[in-house]
Amino acid sequence: MGKKILLLFSLLAAIYLSLSLYQLWQENLPLVSPIDLIESLRELAPTYRKPGNKFVFGFLPFWNMKDSTKLYVHSLTHLAYFGIDLNEDGSLKKYDKPREKEPGWSKLNSTDFTILAHQIKLLGKKLILVVRAMDTNQIENLVNSQANRTTAIDSILAVVNDKQFDGLNIDFEYMGFPSQVTRDNFTTFVKDLTQSCKNQNQKCEVSLDILADSAIKERLYDLSSLGKIVDQIIVMAYDFYRPSSTQSGPVSPLRGKCTNSDKCLDYDVITSIGDITKSIPAYKILLGVPFYGYEWQTVDNQFLARTYPKTGQIATYKRIQGLMSDDTISSFSATWSGTTFTPYLSYTKDGNTYQIHYEDENSLKLKIEFVHQAKLAGLAIWALGYELPYTNLWQAIDYNL
Repeated sequence: MGKKILLLFSLLAAIYLSLSLYQLWQENLPLVSPIDLIESLRELAPTYRKPGNKFVFGFLPFWNMKDSTKLYVHSLTHLAYFGIDLNEDGSLKKYDKPREKEPGWSKLNSTDFTILAHQIKLLGKKLILVVRAMDTNQIENLVNSQANRTTAIDSILAVVNDKQFDGLNIDFEYMGFPSQVTRDNFTTFVKDLTQSCKNQNQKCEVSLDILADSAIKERLYDLSSLGKIVDQIIVMAYDFYRPSSTQSGPVSPLRGKCTNSDKCLDYDVITSIGDITKSIPAYKILLGVPFYGYEWQTVDNQFLARTYPKTGQIATYKRIQGLMSDDTISSFSATWSGTTFTPYLSYTKDGNTYQIHYEDENSLKLKIEFVHQAKLAGLAIWALGYELPYTNLWQAIDYNL
């Protein structure tokens, strides 16, 4: 009997040692650009995949809480509520003006959110709280003060505990080029917040959003350091063209970076991920994809047409589908760009030409194939509700991810 127990103990010890060595080996693998893994994008080779082993991370902005009962949540692994904002001193921003509640905070404390959170828990999904900061001065004053960082961490974790969130998403978007001091202090803030959340709940998951050009510009993010701290890195691989752009163009071009063609782009999704994976392992990266497009008035209907100033605006999937059946418009044409692997459409109304670049099930399917080829962790969707009432994009995810 003693020999059997000794043998069993030895077997368990060997298994534990093997798993530990495997984990150590995986964490120290050399980082390989996913561009090197793809021979041809025109015919992406099918890859073997185990259904359900990828993240499907969906952001729900507070302004879409009105549609919380209509959301297609069954395919999600994580629902991230967007979100709460911080004051410069680290306290929660609960009011925009006296007696006027900040909308993100207000919706978080609504009955709609309580019902949705309960549903997500019942379905076995993870409920994530997005902590956001979008103002340059706000970010600098918050992260460059130890006292403010401490206050922010205490404020955030109080909400996590009160609302029983399963983790945090950090969305600090510094629109510029911060000093090295600010970069270092932001890394310290992320490290301390992550550790504090895990101390409170060892299963706490922490993710960080980064801009698509973060590997080639001195953004807020020290990629190598942050990649070792958080559980996931979400690359916001959209808004390559924005409402303010002087040309109409794809929101999320899979490819198309300039080589020798004049109809080409400065950057694309594949190049972005390739650059980022030189600092962060692919298995930690989620590819951010858009459930929306942008619409501009343009000088003509050509690809990358010049736009008229201040005409850019968001175009939801519902808006795009509605245009296809609108009998008040003329010269309607839907086109697939073989350069960027994205669709766009043009139409004329009241003598003016308009163009919309957007995501459809075909472009999304190709991005999902790229996720598999590059061995990324999964997808992150911005934003839940923009696709309603259609399910085309979800079908692409269900069938291919």
